[in-house]
This record gives sequence, C-alpha cells and structure tokens, in this order.
Amino acid sequence: MIRSVIFVCIFFIFSQNVFGADQHAIAKVKKGDNIEKLLKRYLLTPHTCNINAFCDLNNLEKKNKIIAGKVYKLPLLIVAYNGKSIRTTLGIDNLEKAKKIDKLNTDLLKAGIRDQHYKDNNRIWVPVSEFECGEENEDTGQIAIASSDENGGRQNEEIEESKRGGPSPGVTPTELKRKGIKEINVPLMGPGYDIVHVEDLSLSGNVYYIISGHGGPDPGAVCTECSEMLCEDEYAYDVALRLARNLMQHGATVHVIVQDANDGIRDHLHLKCDNDELLNGKHTIPVNQKKRLSERASAVNRLYHKYRKQGVKNQKAIEIHVDSRNKNTRQDVFFYYNKEDKKGKKLAENVQDVFASKYDKHQKDRGYKGYVEDRGIYMVRNVLPTMLFVELANIRNASDQKRLLINTNRQALANWLFEGLRKE
Repeated sequence: MIRSVIFVCIFFIFSQNVFGADQHAIAKVKKGDNIEKLLKRYLLTPHTCNINAFCDLNNLEKKNKIIAGKVYKLPLLIVAYNGKSIRTTLGIDNLEKAKKIDKLNTDLLKAGIRDQHYKDNNRIWVPVSEFECGEENEDTGQIAIASSDENGGRQNEEIEESKRGGPSPGVTPTELKRKGIKEINVPLMGPGYDIVHVEDLSLSGNVYYIISGHGGPDPGAVCTECSEMLCEDEYAYDVALRLARNLMQHGATVHVIVQDANDGIRDHLHLKCDNDELLNGKHTIPVNQKKRLSERASAVNRLYHKYRKQGVKNQKAIEIHVDSRNKNTRQDVFFYYNKEDKKGKKLAENVQDVFASKYDKHQKDRGYKGYVEDRGIYMVRNVLPTMLFVELANIRNASDQKRLLINTNRQALANWLFEGLRKE
C-alpha cells in the first residue's frame, strides 16, 4: 500500500546486519509544511529536542525552511523487533518508556501512517528524542495555566479563557520548576504553532499586552487595487501572534487583547479578510472607534492594576498596525511612543536600533529610514503600561507588501520586535 510516509526504502527488506545500523523513517513534505507541522503529522511532539534531532539528521539549521516534495529523515528509528518485548528488543529496563513506544506505534497504525503492527512485521518505530526532553532537568519548567489574583486564588474566568487560548498563559517560576513541563498548548496560535516550547525563563516576571490594530467591524487600512484585497487587521494579527509566541517561549506572561479563534498563525501569502475578531476572545468589538479604543485600553489597564497589586514591575504594551499611504511611497517600520513616559521612548529606540542593525546586515545597500516619534494617539496616551506603537509597512506599496505577504518576513518582523523588547 502506498502511503504518504516513505518507509526506509526497499533496502530495509534485507537483513539489518547488512547495513550495520537501524534505519530512520523518512517522510515527504507537503505544501505548507514547516518542521513542527511535519513532526506533528507523524505524532511526534514538536518540542525543541525533536526539532533539533530533525535538523541534525537532515543537516539543517532551525531557520531553514523545509521544501515541499522533498524527502527528509524523521527522528524515528525503525528497529527489528525480537518478537518478545520492547524492553528486550531495545535493551532498556524502563517499563513506562516501553509502554509509550508501544502506544506511539499503535497510534501510528490507527492514523494510517504505518501499514502493519510491529508484532506483525517485526519492525518497531522508536523515537530518538520524544521522551527525553522532559527528563533533562526541572529548571526549564512549566507555564501556569492561569494567573493568580491578589489574594493568591485562581480566577475562574481567566482559567476558562486560557483553555480557549487567551488571555494567553503566563509564567510563574515556582510552578515551572515544580511541574517540570517544557511546553504549553495555546490553541489560539493555530495548527502547527499551538505547541509553545519554553526555552528559558529569561522573561519571567515580565507582562506583555499584545494588541493588533483594528479588527471586528474595522479592517483598518486596505489595498483594494491589489490582486486580492489586503486587510491591515489580518497581517497585524499574524505578526502579533508570532510575537506573543516568541515572548511565551522565554517565560513571559502574555495577554493577546484582540483574538480570532479561527485564525491562528498563518503561512499563506494572502490572509483572508473577516470580521469575527473579539476583544479578549469573548467581547464583540464595537463599530464606534472611540468606544472600541476605550474598551481596548480599559481591558489592558484592568490587568495592569491587577499585576501591580501582585508586585509585578515590568509591564509593556505593544500595538501593531499597518499604514496606508500613496502607493508610490515606500515606508520602513516606524514607532510611536508617549512623551510622558521616558521608558516608552527608550523602548522605541531599542527596537528601532534592532531594525537598523538587521537592515545593515540583510539589506546593506538599501538603508533604513524607520523613525521614532511622539504621537498623541489615543492608545499611546491612555494605556498605562509602557507603550510601543508599531507601523509595519505601507499596505499599498508593492515593495512593502513583500514584508507582509511572505510568511518568513512576518516572522522576521516578530523576531526583530522580540529582540528589541527584551533589550534593556
């Protein structure tokens, strides 16, 4: 039977001793796959250990894209089963690990990835990293599902929101170390991105409010003369989610203020315009602009006061937009801040510095003309945390559109924003 997985080729039919080593399962990449999606399709958790193993096997860097139609090795060894037990086959004593390997093989069969049970064809698939990541140490920890209120109790409303994906889970170092889990499930991020791997706790104790501009009944700036209509709120939201995910990977508490349960991180060129975004994932966004902004600022400020009572000192809000100007005007990423907040100006300058250095590295001859400016915009003036207001591009300019349309460029924007935010 022909399957989407290409099993270790015909050579494995011969005795394993001919080759002197077990063979890796291999898979053909589908259009739209990234490493995490590919691993998940073959029931491997896309945590750092599996991703690193995949990259090592295929001589890739983490930043490399995998290519549709190309075949890659998976971090799964196909081992000759001795007909007795998994433990004697693999020479291990750990019964729990043997049970996990048995379950993985059974699940692979149910998913249609394997043709036969390992007891029928005497070939067992053994993950090389799947069960090791959680055993290295307890310092990387676990993300808390809900923040505590000022009295130390859990708030049921926030727990339910976390289960839906927002406000996004936060980090408490004590729970991280105690539970020893290194990843969290954030459905809001969408398929292939919903497993967030906690790499370190360098941002533990920091709270971030990520606000994508417009949404709901207001698409923001649009490009109607493009081959497909582009809507500001969709591209701002995609970059916002990517930034939120980066922050969560380093232990930050992150609240995504505008949410769309149907649209996670997307890798398409053209992101479909819709109007189903909600405030905090549950409140309809008003048509009236002043009311919309007032509710948005109030949502952030309520959380700000709560965290202040808990003794949290480092809180930042980042609002992401896409500008609209004459189609012949090319516009680099630029930033607004509140002149009443010295930290806001410093934050904007830090992020601007990162963008300038990246342009120097990746587009040496082009130059960078993004600027930092004080502006009396409602959100800049009325949100209590230190605020950074970001304009990503001119949605009507063909060159700027590449910054928005190409998913790796949107990820780069999120990465550079992240680098600037953590720079003190």
